[in-house]
Amino acid sequence: MDILDNIIYANQTSLLLPNPPPTLIVSDYIPPTVIAPPVNIGGAVTPLYAYRLDDKMSYCAYADPTIIERSIQRHWFDLNGQVNYDSNGVAAINTPVAAGAIRYSSFEESTHYHLIYAYFLENTRILQIFQRFMERYLYDEDFGIADNSEVFNWIQNSERLFFKSDTPRTSNLRSLIRPSADASRRNAYHRLFGMDLAFGDISTNNSVEYYKSKSSNQQFIVLFEKYLSEIWQGYINARNATGANTSDINIIVDLAQELREVLIARRGNVTLNSYANLSLSREEYSSVLITSWFAFIISDDTPVVNFLNCQSSTIGERLIKIGNKVGISAHSKCQALFEMAGAASTILTTIEAGGILDNDASMQNIMSSLNPPAAPSIQANYMSDFLTIINNWEKATGHNIKNPQANITGTVRVQSNGTKVSQSLN
Repeated sequence: MDILDNIIYANQTSLLLPNPPPTLIVSDYIPPTVIAPPVNIGGAVTPLYAYRLDDKMSYCAYADPTIIERSIQRHWFDLNGQVNYDSNGVAAINTPVAAGAIRYSSFEESTHYHLIYAYFLENTRILQIFQRFMERYLYDEDFGIADNSEVFNWIQNSERLFFKSDTPRTSNLRSLIRPSADASRRNAYHRLFGMDLAFGDISTNNSVEYYKSKSSNQQFIVLFEKYLSEIWQGYINARNATGANTSDINIIVDLAQELREVLIARRGNVTLNSYANLSLSREEYSSVLITSWFAFIISDDTPVVNFLNCQSSTIGERLIKIGNKVGISAHSKCQALFEMAGAASTILTTIEAGGILDNDASMQNIMSSLNPPAAPSIQANYMSDFLTIINNWEKATGHNIKNPQANITGTVRVQSNGTKVSQSLN
């Protein structure tokens, strides 16, 4: 399940401490929203559970936003406790799935959230576009007045959850010390990836002033592009019965280990069982949450999309239409950024956890997992994620990963309609 699904589960299932007795998170003012259990949108081999879109929309538009705030907090502490979200309730770490039950999410090995997801999504300008929409709706009637309670409540909840200074500490990066949540996220992206966003200030598009840490992973892009290039060589050689083999599993594994080392170094080299105490963990949780919240609302023709009359068959086109309506151009390659965000999150989370992508035998199986006749498997899912990243990285940056002679030490630019911020890879 994604972060919104897990927060809904925490609201519906995860109990508060005995008071006594143990209780669910409920409103003091209005009846709770009853939501049907998640459904499998994945497959038999690698199931992926999610709540239905209508139920998710109802939750995000719940008339008492304090319930969502408390659920965000509840899920944060569940993450740190490394619990499992099962169909028959929350299960402690190392608890096997009960007979007849379903394990929706497990946080024993990983949080499953990664800052790279937020970085790619924020580069689409989704946060700036929706901030502008909300400003114009709340100040004036440029778009009319919502006659749909879900649209009205969603706008009010979005302001309350993400644009006020008194929101929960795990979903807020704004304080007297860090007055700008935008600058706080940019600082986190720069520290973990050595990268800036592709655009500037919402009003002037001038560069945003933020603190650039001296301790930042300037080498991340070099390593990541080399890694993707070696993965591609391994993939095409695994499918090539003749000709020279230009792949080297040892190099792939070594690069995965290097990536893990630079990412873990920024987190403080603390083991995952103290996620709440890791450097950048709150920034990661908050950034993934806010970008997921707004990405969900354009994941389909939701009531908000219909209110704005920006329907489309793709998430990228919906954002482009909304951006045009509010006067902020979305990233020209926003569809590519949306498509690789989840895959990149999975790959980097797995690299940081270790044990799979830094293992020779595992990587051999992954490289050949899509060879015909390909059967659904966990290994095939990893390879599909790699291909998704490679194909969309090339679209978003214009950098040729598939060419083994490509100059990986050049300059990568994530560009958007003439606006570009570059990160030198010398």
